[in-house]
Amino acid sequence: MSRTTDKLRTMLKVVALGCSASLALAACGGGSSDADKGSDSGKKLVYFMAPNTTPTRYIQQDGPDFKKAIQKLDSNVEVKFVNAGGDSATQLTQANAAIAAGAKALVVVAADPNTSASLLEAAANAKVPVIGYENSPLNGPMFAQVIFDPVNVGKLQADYFVSQLDAGAFGPKPVKLARQYGNKGDVYTTDMLTGQNGVLQPRIDDGSIDVVCEDYIKNWDPANAQTAADQCLTKTQNKVGAFLGFYDGNASGIIAALKSKNAKVPVYGGQNPQLSGLQYMLTGDQQDNVLKAFSVEAEAAAKITLAAINGEEPPTDLVKDVVDNGGAKVPTAKLGSTHIHLEEGKAPGDVVQKAVDLGIFTWAQICTGPAKDTDTCKEKV
Repeated sequence: MSRTTDKLRTMLKVVALGCSASLALAACGGGSSDADKGSDSGKKLVYFMAPNTTPTRYIQQDGPDFKKAIQKLDSNVEVKFVNAGGDSATQLTQANAAIAAGAKALVVVAADPNTSASLLEAAANAKVPVIGYENSPLNGPMFAQVIFDPVNVGKLQADYFVSQLDAGAFGPKPVKLARQYGNKGDVYTTDMLTGQNGVLQPRIDDGSIDVVCEDYIKNWDPANAQTAADQCLTKTQNKVGAFLGFYDGNASGIIAALKSKNAKVPVYGGQNPQLSGLQYMLTGDQQDNVLKAFSVEAEAAAKITLAAINGEEPPTDLVKDVVDNGGAKVPTAKLGSTHIHLEEGKAPGDVVQKAVDLGIFTWAQICTGPAKDTDTCKEKV
């Protein structure tokens, strides 16, 4: 049985567990029917609109964290969840159904930011405020948005990679580098590339880095990342000095491709931490990660959303920037990220501990799958 099949079965199990809990997203078969139901309680309806099941965070963490945060601030708010399944037209249908059901606000992670203008127009016409979340809609008005600054995330990844280059981690220069990005056209992809390229381009120009493969990964899907990595290894006859991705889903796909060929190549560029990324850091297959405290972003979004439905201005202690999304100047809360990396002489568990300290995952969650038999997990669990 292939490693990819195992991963797909694991994902299906995760989604099934989500279906059995209160977070019954459209990925569990709800489609837009959750929005159609409206509220029977007289509470203020808010919709958390996830883009897809990849990355997994929006279903497993951000959604539940947002609901907990906003209901702590105002118990008279009811949160409903929908999942667009990666389709912008589906997300527009869900938004229209939510508006018809009496939504007071929409919190939107765009399924496809470049084709999300119609959603923003529909919400604006209905006078329903939209709060962009992480991978926000583009080309239209929003009340505000909250993001972990993607330009800075890309810079953090590239800074660490270049530090390894300068330390001689890859041997004589140039290092043959394979790069993987996110979904082509996503604002998050564009901004992360801006951050990475600002650091990497001078080293590409001076010949220290030779980019041998570049791939956009459709829907940020790990299976697509594995296919791209496999094709790159075939193209280069396994002569790749390092892989640099955009997030843990890239890394897990790359690692699967490497293992299928018994190839040993260091993998960089983890972020948006998923269990797989932290697990592969414990096994030594992934070198670094950019940690985002999902609960912090969810709490910020909850405060912004509550201001929106109460007719107030975005909270100035959070919303300090303005970003042009191509159709409007959007008040923006930019959150900071934390970079971690494996270090010689330092136990991997001590590095990954930071993710536990930030409340992203517990050791019981991390110490499953590929990490369960590591020395760290034998100690922690």
